[in-house]
Amino acid sequence: MRWHTDKNELALTLEGVLSSFYMVLTQTVIFTSIALYFNLNEIWLGLASSFPMMFQVFQIFAPAIIERFNVKKNLLVLFNSGRFFWLILIPFLFRTHRDPKIFLLVFALSQVFTSFAGNVWLAIVSETVSPERRGKYLGLRNLFVSFATLLAFYLYSLIVDSLPKPVNYLLVILITMVTSLLSMVSLAPLTEPESKKTGSINDLWHVLKDTNFMKLSKAYFLWNFVVLLTAPFFGYHELHNLKLPVTYVSYASIVASLLSMVFYSVWGKISDEFGHKSVLITGLAIVSTIPAIWLLMNERDWVFALTLDAVLSGIGWAAVNLAFVTVPMEAAKVSSPMYFAVFSALGGLGGTLGSIVGGPIARWFNSFHFYIGEFHVYGLQLFFVIESILRFSVIPLFLKVETRKYVSPTIVFSNVLSILSSRHAIRIQEGNRSDVVVGRKRLERWW
Repeated sequence: MRWHTDKNELALTLEGVLSSFYMVLTQTVIFTSIALYFNLNEIWLGLASSFPMMFQVFQIFAPAIIERFNVKKNLLVLFNSGRFFWLILIPFLFRTHRDPKIFLLVFALSQVFTSFAGNVWLAIVSETVSPERRGKYLGLRNLFVSFATLLAFYLYSLIVDSLPKPVNYLLVILITMVTSLLSMVSLAPLTEPESKKTGSINDLWHVLKDTNFMKLSKAYFLWNFVVLLTAPFFGYHELHNLKLPVTYVSYASIVASLLSMVFYSVWGKISDEFGHKSVLITGLAIVSTIPAIWLLMNERDWVFALTLDAVLSGIGWAAVNLAFVTVPMEAAKVSSPMYFAVFSALGGLGGTLGSIVGGPIARWFNSFHFYIGEFHVYGLQLFFVIESILRFSVIPLFLKVETRKYVSPTIVFSNVLSILSSRHAIRIQEGNRSDVVVGRKRLERWW
């Protein structure tokens, strides 16, 4: 049994490592660079950035599809094959007049498939990785994925800055397609347990009546709305306003990735010990400070701002990304992909609205700039400060979600320092209930 567990975890980890090349292509400044090459402005870029979230709404239908497949890994391969739509862009790279609508169409098609793949992946993890080691495993997996992301981003940055256009973008797309193919092949050794009833569209009503889980999903909706208001425009500000080379931006991403590699393991241990919600709240608090730092992101102070951003991003987003996988698993009453579907769909809807609304707002803010003495301020930077305030305003909604246990971020932070200094983490005393919030008793708990 342990051999099968190791084999499954290795296959899922390798799939994630190879898929990181596609993630870098579609979720980093590399994507922004290609989008600008296809003449996307702020509004078009905001619309493109809404696609990954927009099509998450279709996850409502994913459980009904999963129900019909006994071997989920085959379904995951099918949905991951949507990445190959990027091959359609290759002939258009060499045209003088590049229509942004072609870029938007190809990206939209690829994201339709990707949205379904996420639900299938979560279903596979919930069935093949035991609840007792889920936090530790996901932390370790994300460590390797972060390292691969680091290498992929640096490689792509060198290619984009060193080779002439459009040969640089051609090579990036081809590498991504090859690694995507290998990621599908890597799932071959995966052995799934005997298929159980996974849920159907009828389970939607049970999920909607789960008050606690809906609190989580609504908070996730608002969080994604707020985050996607500005998410596409951090890279845009670096490339369009400050004219920074992609390679310089990649250095900051390397720092963030290295820190993520360390902190995925740290957060995984903390998550299993003190609760997934504790890690989530701590991570949200950290990443909520990041946009305000971008007030310093001008021609004079960009090195300091970019460095501080990389440090906080590596630490904070590692916690958030890990917890947004584990917290829904803990909050769900029964094992049904419909819980993941509702969670992802509401988050996707929030992100879609945020991207659509954020585009025109960002365009207006970016229409002006001014000086305070010798300090240059772009209007877009003021939008980032507002973003930081909005992120903090959403955190109380996550605090209302009941989970099995929760400790304050202060205690979590103390344990992070303990782990980093190789000391034993502080354990909660059995008699001390003031630091632990015990949620409602769960029936048929499956995590």
